Amino acid sequence: MNIPKLLLDELNVIIPVSENLGDSKATAIKISCPDGMLIVIIQNEIIDLILNEEPWKKIEQSLIFDEDKKYDMIAVIELLDDGTTKKHVFWFDITECFYIS
Repeated sequence: MNIPKLLLDELNVIIPVSENLGDSKATAIKISCPDGMLIVIIQNEIIDLILNEEPWKKIEQSLIFDEDKKYDMIAVIELLDDGTTKKHVFWFDITECFYIS
């Protein structure tokens, strides 16, 4: 699924959604946001898109500094129709959010 999807129409944020997007630091989803308060909203919308709007719950979040990069690692559990859960880990490169004035 390499089709760009429009995320948050009012922000005009477009990301290419693919199978392994954001599953490691190497494939982290890069976010540049002029308003730091919107980072969580954008991250949640991206997770919704990747999980096809299935219900999920955040179980862990860590801010990770790696040399000159800043990452947000978010672990969630997806609530499946059969009552089971599946764990997913998403990496976001939020470096640019630290330098926007």
